Amino acid sequence: MPKLTKELVVNWHITEACNYKCDYCFAKWDSDSKEVLHSQIKIETLIEQIENIRHILNKSSQTVYFDQLRLNLVGGETFLYMKQLKNIINLSKKYNFRLSAITNGSLFNEIDMKFIAQNFSSLGISVDSINEYTNLAIGRTSKQNTFNPSQVLTAINKIKKYNPMIEIKINTVVNKLNASEDLSYFISQIQPNKWKIFKLLPVYSNKLDITEQEFHQFIEKHSSFKSIISSENNNDMTESYLMIDPLGRFFQNGYTSGYKYSSPLWQVSAETALKQIKFDSQKFVNRYKKIF
Repeated sequence: MPKLTKELVVNWHITEACNYKCDYCFAKWDSDSKEVLHSQIKIETLIEQIENIRHILNKSSQTVYFDQLRLNLVGGETFLYMKQLKNIINLSKKYNFRLSAITNGSLFNEIDMKFIAQNFSSLGISVDSINEYTNLAIGRTSKQNTFNPSQVLTAINKIKKYNPMIEIKINTVVNKLNASEDLSYFISQIQPNKWKIFKLLPVYSNKLDITEQEFHQFIEKHSSFKSIISSENNNDMTESYLMIDPLGRFFQNGYTSGYKYSSPLWQVSAETALKQIKFDSQKFVNRYKKIF
């Protein structure tokens, strides 16, 4: 039987720093050390090892062949350290990685939209609510502002003018505070290529957790967008992502609280580090199925 051909996505959380303080943010790691993005040597070594990941997995997988690699740059807030981000982008291009990024959208007024359009094939924006009070309760607010849907819409329109082919994604985490909200009007304005809807993963706290029934009710409420929706419950998210933390370690969410870590990829080979965490290639592929 021929192998299924897929793009491999590696998620590198380049920094834990963020201007928002979301209550259920999972981007929190056990570390007091300096982040990799502040060290040129570590960045170069890490990216070299990321290039090896696809080839290592292709040797071991009986069912999937990864024909290319997309490096998804995540935070914290990805666009906080622009100088370091530009350096990572330039080094990644030497390996012909496709690049994507996830942002909370709060810095769109300070970022050159042309820069985003020219360097990323895909841009994801985290949008859990369009209600100001809900965003305040969640923690989607900084000293300067609360999440602004209009600002996001304006920014996306500018980015699309520079690059009509860029893929726009909306990421929504469903929790107790937004489970009853209807985001239909906002989604119809944005017109994203994909809308990823996640059930809150209680890595460190479950106070805003919801039931499977509440999660499915949220999805059903937005069923008119079935052509672009993909959803992930807690089981779907477990051991199905390749994630690297700001110190350059693979980290993996398991079925218990907290994370499991590998050695840093600037210290050991990707092959050694992959053996230290669990990653299920088939679950990775299954996450891309449509829910309807």
